[in-house]
Amino acid sequence: MRPLRPTRLLSLDSGLWALDATQPVAAVLDLRTGKIDRIVSWTDVPPEPVPTPWPPPRLLPDGGAFWTHPHGDAPLVRVGPDGAELAVWTHGLRLAAVGPDGVWCAPPPPPQDIVRTTDGHPSWGLQPSQLLHVSPGGQPRRTNVDAPVRAAQAEESGFFVALDTEPWRLEPLGADLYEVVWDTTWFRVPWGAEIGDELRDVAEPVDQGPEVRSEDGRGTHSWLDPWSSGADRHAVRLEGARWGFGWRADAMAAAAGHLVAITHNSEGKILRTVDLGRGTTTSAALVGTGPAERLVVAVRRDEPGLLRPGVDLLTVQRNGDVSPLLRAGSVDISDHVRPLMPRPLEAGSYVRQVLATNGRLGEYWRTDEGFYPLIEGMTAVRARLVGDWPDTLLEWTFEHPDRPGVRLRRRIPLFDEVGRITPPDTAAVTLMEDFQTGQVPDLDSALGGFIDF
Repeated sequence: MRPLRPTRLLSLDSGLWALDATQPVAAVLDLRTGKIDRIVSWTDVPPEPVPTPWPPPRLLPDGGAFWTHPHGDAPLVRVGPDGAELAVWTHGLRLAAVGPDGVWCAPPPPPQDIVRTTDGHPSWGLQPSQLLHVSPGGQPRRTNVDAPVRAAQAEESGFFVALDTEPWRLEPLGADLYEVVWDTTWFRVPWGAEIGDELRDVAEPVDQGPEVRSEDGRGTHSWLDPWSSGADRHAVRLEGARWGFGWRADAMAAAAGHLVAITHNSEGKILRTVDLGRGTTTSAALVGTGPAERLVVAVRRDEPGLLRPGVDLLTVQRNGDVSPLLRAGSVDISDHVRPLMPRPLEAGSYVRQVLATNGRLGEYWRTDEGFYPLIEGMTAVRARLVGDWPDTLLEWTFEHPDRPGVRLRRRIPLFDEVGRITPPDTAAVTLMEDFQTGQVPDLDSALGGFIDF
């Protein structure tokens, strides 16, 4: 059985879509009853490359469907209740905005331009680019832009696009480095405007651009301080209040990953604190309208020893009451996932090299005085390979005085679900960060002499 692990939520006209973390599969829940209406998959869409790019592919609502674009070389795809409905070649342009007259794709923002002197100049000028407009029926239309595209977003009154303009300036970065920063001007293209060869023919400058917001099924992150007004961009609004999500501030709860949802009013005053239990929030969405409007939160239950933890969907009512909507492990998607690919020819060489280069955490930092461990105080470090393709794991275990009498263990998958190589390039740094920020369960969580974290 392959259970659904929903980590992105989209509230569409066709229902609440709970999208799996790694597979192109979603459970569609009835907006009124919360019952599963159907399982939808789009396995014919090419998967994201590995390692997975950040940020994840955008998912933008379009009535009862949504648009997705795994990466620049993949097709732009409209996914509806029956699966993939439309596919468009974008020639590297990326999904940027969806509106009543179609979809806009834009080039990635220009790369950071760094110079080494205070009298430095831009490495390149205001290079022209292109935008792609796709009609609701899938007809593409390219339009020329006479400057680099910095940002793009859909609003009620039209499509907004930010272009680099003169003048430019140098912003100090430290270490005698400076970044070239151009001024930015926002333009608006009204919905329904006839798109021609030149964007300037239909775009009009505006004094101020739109407020940047998240609308792609993510929108929450447990590392954000839910008490901070700086979390606005990632917050969800219900009944005029702003909801933020994060781990409780007290040390014991933080070590256990205990979650709370905090609501603020427009002045930043805390209105309500709601306990969501142990786990990590991955997404939240508003469901329903008027008095029936409620919040649905996806919470990954990070149980010790589980490589792929289950995800609960919780309903949070206006008064703060919490109830389960979809229990972790309750939906089987085995018949809807991508098939396993052939074993990579270089799989054996790959895992041997991973073990050779990641086996010495006890002598990780090298200085003139000698070697130092990755984590101060760690001893008896061991590394080994566990399991066979595609379930091969890199396993680290070590002892530490903060958890006497047990061994700490971290396991990292070396292949993804379809059998592709996923190099653990940042695994050691992630291990160190998790330890230093208190993400290690207490001794009561030990199983068989190990604490998994």
